[in-house]
Amino acid sequence: MEYKVLTNGFKIPMVGIGTNTFGKVNHDYMGDINMDIKELLSAYENGYRLIDTAISYRNEKVIMKSIVDSGLKRSDVLVTSKIPLKELTDPVDEQIENHIQSSLDIFGGYVDIYLIHHPLDDQLNLKVWQALEKHYKLGHFKAIGVSNFNEAQLNYLMKHGNIKPMLNQIESNPDNWQNDLIDFCLKHEITPVAWSPLKRVSKKEVFESIGKKYDKSWAQVLLKYQVMRGVVVIPKSHDKTRQFDNINIFDFTLSKEDLTKIKENS
Repeated sequence: MEYKVLTNGFKIPMVGIGTNTFGKVNHDYMGDINMDIKELLSAYENGYRLIDTAISYRNEKVIMKSIVDSGLKRSDVLVTSKIPLKELTDPVDEQIENHIQSSLDIFGGYVDIYLIHHPLDDQLNLKVWQALEKHYKLGHFKAIGVSNFNEAQLNYLMKHGNIKPMLNQIESNPDNWQNDLIDFCLKHEITPVAWSPLKRVSKKEVFESIGKKYDKSWAQVLLKYQVMRGVVVIPKSHDKTRQFDNINIFDFTLSKEDLTKIKENS
């Protein structure tokens, strides 16, 4: 495994796993929670130590149960969770604190990485960000950041907040690399994290041909491309074999020619 060091010195794996359909009936995002942790246990067996969840996913308790039942220490697993803004109503301050406290209670008094899930208006973004800053200073979070923020929204937080966001989790895949936003994040030392890195792949045959050179799949090629440009990836898979493949990308290096080919065929 390779690691990314955030601006505060906190180190995170370059590959994690998304879980928005884990612990749910039929692996349906809107499905009832069934507390099934089999696929999470297989992820730990495959070496995953960065687990991405969110309050909106309704499965934070599933994630914590999987850590406990796996025999791993809580400190062995880095958990990312996210606070939702879309559902916030008055009194906003109380709801923000209730959301944060709920996550803290579930995960043993701290969450490794805590993000604002989706941006709304700048003032509300800042209000929630200030709450994250407060809890970060109290030691409740190891790192704080945002998700799905654009350059203008990031600039506002950097200008008006006390702590610069350490991460920005965004959709990034061949049909929507978001190169400009990723370049902006890297320039400002905000670690980009790619969700759905293996979706929207319209030129799969190109990436398959590249993969044959390295005895790797098209998916491994795309994940490696992201990692090589400094992007943390959180692919999702319920399948144990695919989970292994998605994390098994650190034994090869893409050539400059192939990096260019990937960029040009997106």
